[in-house]
Parts: sequence; C-alpha cells; structure tokens
Amino acid sequence: MLDNFRKTFVLVAVVAALSTGCKYTKQYQQLSEAGDKYTIAVDQLLNKARELQIDLSSEKLLLNDRLSNQTLTDYQDSKQRDREMLAVIKDISDHNKLLTDYFSTLRELAYSDTPETTKQEIETIATNLEAVGLKLQNHRLFPTKSVLGNLGKLVVSSKINGVLRKELEERNPLILKELTIQQEMLKALGETMNHNINELQQQREQLLVILPLEEEKPIPHDLIPQWTQNRKKMFLMSRQVEEINQASSALEGFKQIYTASVEGKVNPKSLNDVIKDIDYFLALLNK
Repeated sequence: MLDNFRKTFVLVAVVAALSTGCKYTKQYQQLSEAGDKYTIAVDQLLNKARELQIDLSSEKLLLNDRLSNQTLTDYQDSKQRDREMLAVIKDISDHNKLLTDYFSTLRELAYSDTPETTKQEIETIATNLEAVGLKLQNHRLFPTKSVLGNLGKLVVSSKINGVLRKELEERNPLILKELTIQQEMLKALGETMNHNINELQQQREQLLVILPLEEEKPIPHDLIPQWTQNRKKMFLMSRQVEEINQASSALEGFKQIYTASVEGKVNPKSLNDVIKDIDYFLALLNK
C-alpha cells in the first residue's frame, strides 16, 4: 500500500489546478507532499491493525489456557477469526489501490495522446473498484447503506474540458461512493480496534502484569524491565484508535477537496485544513 494515496493527492492537485487556473500552486504542492506521507502512514496503520488482531487472539488463547486447557478446535476457531479480519483489511487495501489506480489513470487521460486506450483502462479499473466496494458494503463491519444514499452528483466546472470533463461527469458519482465506502470502512475498523484494544488491555494486564505479581516468589530482577515495559504498552494501546479515526477524518477532508476541485470551488482554507488533518495524523503515528 505504499502508493495508496500518493497519486490520488497528486491528481486532486491536477484537477484543482485545471478548475482554478493554478491560483493555489503552493497549497497543491503541500497537499501532494502531505499525500506522500499519508500514503506511508496508512500502510503502517493497517499493518498495526493486522498485528493487533493476531496479538489479541494469541493472548486470549494463552489466558484461556490458564483457565481451561485449550483444544485444537479452540485454536482453529481463533485462527479462522483471524483470517476473516485479515481478509477484510486486505480488501480495504485492495480498494485503496484501485482508487489510486483510477486517479493515476485519470491524470494520464488529461494529457494522453491515445485517450481511447486510457479510457478502456479506466473502465476496467472502475469495474473492479465497484466490485471490491460492493464486497466491502456486504461485510458485517460496514454500517447501514444509508450513508451512501445522499451523495448526489457533482456539477463539473466549466473550466474542465475535453475527455477529462466527460470522464468526471460520467464517473464522479461512483468515485464519491467509493471514497465514502473507504472512509466508512476505516471508521468501522477503528471501532473494531477500540473494542479489541479494550479486551486486549484487560488480557495483557491479567496475563503479563497481575499474574506475575500474584506468584508467591517476587518477580526476578532480570524480568522487572520487561514487566514494566508490558505495563507501559498496555496503557498506550488506545492511541491506535485515535490514529485510525484520524485517518478516516483526513480522508473525509480529501473527499471534500475532490468535490470542490471537480466543481471549481477550491479555496486555500480548505486545502490548509486537509493538510493540518494529515499533519496531525502523522504526528500521532510518530509519537
């Protein structure tokens, strides 16, 4: 996912420049640079979500094994739940990549000498994007489909012409829908992570903090640093939820910029607000 949003943000800069006469070049450059950083950060974040799911199930098995010996069936059930969640995260990643491919190819279309060939590529990408989007909509994590009911259709700015205008007129309802699906899935993943983190915190506290203290013998001197580190990690885990929620917020800002760009209504304040959202998200990951 290292290219998930990079080309997407660059394309927004291109579309916005076409619709505003390049009035805000500095802001668009900042947005593109922020998009590069956001790309890497989202990849890190989804990797954390994968690791969190596996950590949760592993420690839950260990804790349950102390209470009642776990069987092969218990292990296989836990493994199946892990596979299901990891598959969802992969679908989110695939959906992001297809959005990236769409915006990258759309950018090519604006300057292509062979627009018919590029249009065919866009058609294939859009078909696959919609298919993965439908898969995400049917997942239990996806909220009610009513969130997709009032998206409407954008009025393309008169300053955007040619094949790019035709494509934006035809496809902008689909892209708005898919951006919303991506945003909602990030939000739902954040909520799931919040539940998992709360559960994992309790398990870690019991397994790694409380149980060693309850042993008759004191914690060995050489294990004290690890015990202290385990307790510290337990208290810091909830920050991951704030990270993924901020990723969803930054994507909402990007969606607003895309809408404004297509309609020719971009302004410096909205660009700066999106950049601030991304910077805050990056700051969380770097703490």
